[in-house]
Formats: sequence, structure tokens, C-alpha cells
Amino acid sequence: MKKKTNGKFAFIGAFLLIVLTLVGCSSGASGENGDGNDSGSKDQIVLRLSEPQVDDYPDSIAEKEFAKKVEELSDGRIKIEVYTGGQLGDETTTIEQTQVGIIDIGRANAGPLTQFAESLGVFSFPFLFDSREHMWNALDTSLQEELFEDLEGSDLVGLAFYDAGARSFYSTESIETADDVEGMKIRVMQNDILIDAFEKMGTSPTPLAASEVYSALQMGVIEGGENNVSTYVADGHFEVAKNFTLSEHLRIPGVLFMSKTSWDKLSEEDQKIIKEAAKESEKVQLEEYDKFSQEAMDRVEEAGNKVIELSEEERNAFREKVQPLFEEYHSTYGSLFEAIEEAR
Repeated sequence: MKKKTNGKFAFIGAFLLIVLTLVGCSSGASGENGDGNDSGSKDQIVLRLSEPQVDDYPDSIAEKEFAKKVEELSDGRIKIEVYTGGQLGDETTTIEQTQVGIIDIGRANAGPLTQFAESLGVFSFPFLFDSREHMWNALDTSLQEELFEDLEGSDLVGLAFYDAGARSFYSTESIETADDVEGMKIRVMQNDILIDAFEKMGTSPTPLAASEVYSALQMGVIEGGENNVSTYVADGHFEVAKNFTLSEHLRIPGVLFMSKTSWDKLSEEDQKIIKEAAKESEKVQLEEYDKFSQEAMDRVEEAGNKVIELSEEERNAFREKVQPLFEEYHSTYGSLFEAIEEAR
């Protein structure tokens, strides 16, 4: 995949790096003697990890376990300081600053990462995965290596994937069939593939900032949206859109990644420690996300909202509507589509 670069981001990042260096805020990935590539060096290494979500979010919990495991495997030589709640910036800022080495490790959704690794755009295709199990089966193959290799072109090293749930429809009027969305104004993310997909489904896709969705639903500007159940609850949209349809049309995972600058300072042994601990953190994150999602669904049901499960026949009806999209983008994502199909 062709890598995308952004000179403005690099310039901003370089400027911030100078500022942080002057005030002594960046510990970097090297030891006290600045000899991080020396595999025999026993200097302590301190890495900073940026997590945009709050302290008790599944990703944050998993990252703390990741840090704990790294410290354990390195006999206390490598410490990872986890900064949650967006202390070091939102997802976009985290990506940019990790890219230039100001932050050592970051976590962001695959959506915003697509501008740095085009292959991650594959997660924007609705009904790409049959289930959560299907997605993780696919990510446990060479597909993960291909996606992470693409990230390296933007000076980022992929470490692990985190679950971000399945995105489903929520609406003011119930959606029970593929025909029910015809002409419906549905809020979607600002993403060309998604907008095209929702047009093919027959909806009137309406890109809006997340902060505008609640009032837009309340005033009838839009008739629905789509997101995972936890965000549906956290953003309060379950209060104004009382129908939640388990279409599970999109699964866009989170990605734990590291600055290539910081990575290259580590010995091969330490790189293996980071990779092993990151992979183990996936299991923790999955377990925590299960609990998190169930708590959100419990709130939806307690509120008396209507939860609608689509039949396999209706899911297939939706899938057929967006099938032409896969053909249109085959030249870009064909090999990835095939790898995902093989994982079914």
C-alpha cells in the first residue's frame, strides 16, 4: 500500500520535540547513557504511553497490564508510564506525536490511522466480518503482518489490535429490515467509503461531528446513527433514539503502536519483550471489553429501549446492497478481502 505522509504534522512534531527536550520532559527509549541499541546495556528504559480514553476504560486497563508485563519480563529494567484520559492528546495528536518520537507508544482507532496506513481502510467496509470471531481469526493470520508493515511506512510499529466492538444502527423509528433504512437520514463518520456504503444501502448518509449528534436526533435533523453500544450509551444517544438494531455492520479495531524511533533504540531482546507483552494485553482487553459492552447493554434494556436482532436473511439483504462497493475497491483492497474471506 502507498504510504501517506504529512509535512505539516512532521514540522509540528519536530517543534514540540525541541520544546520537550528543552524542558526535560521526554525520557525517550534509551537508557541513561543514551545507548539503547546496545543489547548488553542494563540501563533503565522509561517509555511513555498515551491513551485517549479514561482510566477505567478496557484499553487503559489492558495497557496497564501491558506495562506490568513488560516490567516483569525485563526484570524491572523497562518501565512504561501509562498516561490515560488524553493527558498527552487525543487520538490524532497521539498518532502524530508517536510518529515523530515525542510519545513512545500510543493507541488509536484504525479509522484515523488510515491516513497513515491506507490498508487499515479495509475496516471501513460494512459487513466485512461475519462475527467478532471471524475478525480475530483474520487478525491472527498474515493479515496482521501486512497491516502492521504498512504502518511502518509512517514510522509506526504495530504491536497489537484491541477490540472496539461492533457498530450497529440506532434510530428514532425501528429498523428491522434492509428496506426500513430507505431514505433515512443516518449520521455517519466523515469517511468516503462509509458514505458510499450507506448510499448503497439506500440511506441519506449525513456526516456530523460526534458532539452534534444528540441535538440533531432531538431536533429531527437526522433519524439515526450507528455506533457500538457503549458509545450509544456514553454519548446519551440512547435517550433520544430508542431503537437499537444489532446490525453489527462494522468492526473497526483499535491499534496499539510504537514510535519507530523509540523501537529502533531497543535491543532485539527488548523488542521481543514489548511484542510478547503487547500480544498478551490483547486477551485482557477482550475480556474487559466484554464486561464493558454488557454493562452498556444492560443500561439500554433498563431504559426500556427496543433492541432488535436482525435475522440472517436481513443481514444478507444489507450485505447484498453494499457488495458492489467491494468490487469498486478491489484493486486497492483485493488481497486483504481475500485474506479475510479465507479466515471465515
